[in-house]
Amino acid sequence: GDQPNYDENPINITKLEYAIKQKHVGSILNAPYNIAQKSSTWQEAIKTAQNVAQQTKNKIPIIYGIDSIHGAHYIQESVLFPHAISLAGSFNLDVAKKIAEIVSIETRAVGIPWNFNPVLDVGRQPVWPRLFETYGEDPYLVGKMGEAFIQGSQGNDIKNRTKVATCLKHYIGYSLPFNGKDRTPAFIPENMLREVFLPPFEKAIAAGAPTVMVNSGEVNGIPGHANYHYLTEILKGELNFSGFVVSDWEDIKRLHYRDKLAENDEEAVRIAVMAGLDMSMVPYDYSFADYCVNLAKKDAKFSERVDDATRRILKVKNDLGLFENSQPFAEDLNKIGTMESHNLNVEAARETIVLAQNDGTLPLNSNENKKILVAGPTGNVLRVLNGGWSYVWQGSVEELFVNFGTQKKTTIFEEVNKLNSNSEYSQGADFNGLTNLNETVEKAKNADIIILTIGEDSYCEGFGNIDNLMLSESQQVLADRLLELNKPVVLVYIGGRPRIITNIARRSKAVLIGFLPGEKGSKAIAEIIFGKYNPNAKLSVSYPLNVNGITTYDYKPMEIYDANKLYTFGHGLSYTKFEYSNLRLSKKSIGLQESLTISVNVKNSGQMDGKESVLLFLNDEYASVTRPVRELKRFEKISLKIGESVDVKFNINSDDLSFINTNNQRVVEQGKFSIFVEGLSDSFSLIMDKDVTTSQVQTTMTTS
Repeated sequence: GDQPNYDENPINITKLEYAIKQKHVGSILNAPYNIAQKSSTWQEAIKTAQNVAQQTKNKIPIIYGIDSIHGAHYIQESVLFPHAISLAGSFNLDVAKKIAEIVSIETRAVGIPWNFNPVLDVGRQPVWPRLFETYGEDPYLVGKMGEAFIQGSQGNDIKNRTKVATCLKHYIGYSLPFNGKDRTPAFIPENMLREVFLPPFEKAIAAGAPTVMVNSGEVNGIPGHANYHYLTEILKGELNFSGFVVSDWEDIKRLHYRDKLAENDEEAVRIAVMAGLDMSMVPYDYSFADYCVNLAKKDAKFSERVDDATRRILKVKNDLGLFENSQPFAEDLNKIGTMESHNLNVEAARETIVLAQNDGTLPLNSNENKKILVAGPTGNVLRVLNGGWSYVWQGSVEELFVNFGTQKKTTIFEEVNKLNSNSEYSQGADFNGLTNLNETVEKAKNADIIILTIGEDSYCEGFGNIDNLMLSESQQVLADRLLELNKPVVLVYIGGRPRIITNIARRSKAVLIGFLPGEKGSKAIAEIIFGKYNPNAKLSVSYPLNVNGITTYDYKPMEIYDANKLYTFGHGLSYTKFEYSNLRLSKKSIGLQESLTISVNVKNSGQMDGKESVLLFLNDEYASVTRPVRELKRFEKISLKIGESVDVKFNINSDDLSFINTNNQRVVEQGKFSIFVEGLSDSFSLIMDKDVTTSQVQTTMTTS
């Protein structure tokens, strides 16, 4: 429709009263007009909804839910932080937790107590358009980042008016579609599902997450919303999840019209509810409630299931304190878009930019005031730094990034120009075609340095589907023309997934990978280019060498032929040098109930203060199921001044040595294990008691 008046309450009171009083709707979601609103307008809308709820017989409050994915981005004054794929590359749990605290403060300030986040899908299919919403390809990293997000979002009491209830998504197996396209089938053996995709959800439920959203696709031929085994037997049974399960957008209806699993909409509702769904996200009608009433009247078991779902939903509403007070507080509006939040965002953005390649060209010296040309389609627009879920669903409306927010946003070129005034911008190509290519080449001939900014435009979900990972042809042509000049090229990649840049990167002097670093990403990139900040991020996903090179870092031994990456998971350079030495183990063998301490010395032997993420990997050398060549088991972010050194210590136990066998049981097997930290390695053995065989050591241990 028409551009909304952001100062007017967007609620249609007649329709609202019908929904709540006549149809007994208990939850509302999404942004009015599908666009970010002023915080004050949000408060008026929430007050209106809750006031109508108070006029009903039972006075049950509404639970309002929203996607606050990389910030409270449906609030105009909010701060847009790095997306998960970038934030995970910081390997900084403290920053992740602080960001979650800000997101929850800003979301709850307008009266919204429920956030559809974190995304705990493990991102192992780089073609998938929702990769940027994940914390990367490693289940341990995803689990730890998710845990930090939950701790920051919920604290010790979600009743607190600065906290929100989190919603884990998308349970489960959503992120490994066979063809890479959104909402398409995945084929995942159960032992792999339990090994890779379940642990982050398990950890998050243990951390207290009260709601779960379901996979919109299907796994092994069963749509997520019809999967009794996943929703009831595993989630509510094995994991003892006591919260409620909500569908994704219109996905119960899709059991009928898309999946052809149900002959009609009522049967779709029956299948979903009996599978374990507690709440339906039906965006455009009230059919779910009507069908539930009809089914409950004729099916006692369905009625019992509805009672269970109702109890679960009411418990979360009560835990949020909505029965005591469901109204927002006007004074909380000044908590949104604060200077402190923006400062945290700068810190976060700095720690998410990966220096993937450098022959010594970087850092540039701004005092030399060299002639710099910034070229390419991502260099002088704001939206690409933020991607999808930014003010609108697709994050594609450039003017909103200019008009919204409490601080002026800047492009990569604008930040480069601040540090080197002898700079200019010329696009040369956009994402779909050539623009002023010849003009750009002529300007490049007069430049001392070319900063080539390439990548992807904003997108979200199915709108980001692609046929392969190749960079658009127009950007390849631009890169070729500029590289032919034999000028030093600094390549900057911005986008939600790793498009193939191999031929460009190999001819560039330096490569920065930003993915989606948020509104302060431009500042962070410029500071790193000119040495104002020492880069310390590492990749949360492996960067493919070619379009079919989608093997993850934790590949199996037989995949060695396909293990080459342009840059692997955990790769990231610094302007200083960190020396690793003296790797030592507290024991050379441990028993089942014992732990092992691994120590390593890290020294900053370079010429610049810096931060380093110390990553500990493990390999089970021989097992009854083939094991990955290495798996991340621990990490720690440290900060060292020039010449400073520190001993970093990690503790692991037999939980960390366990895996899922062919009977879908978590087991520990005795044998030899290797430890890897940077370029160092050592080994130890797990020894069982004589009277305990491997087959008897079946446990229900969870991954640490």
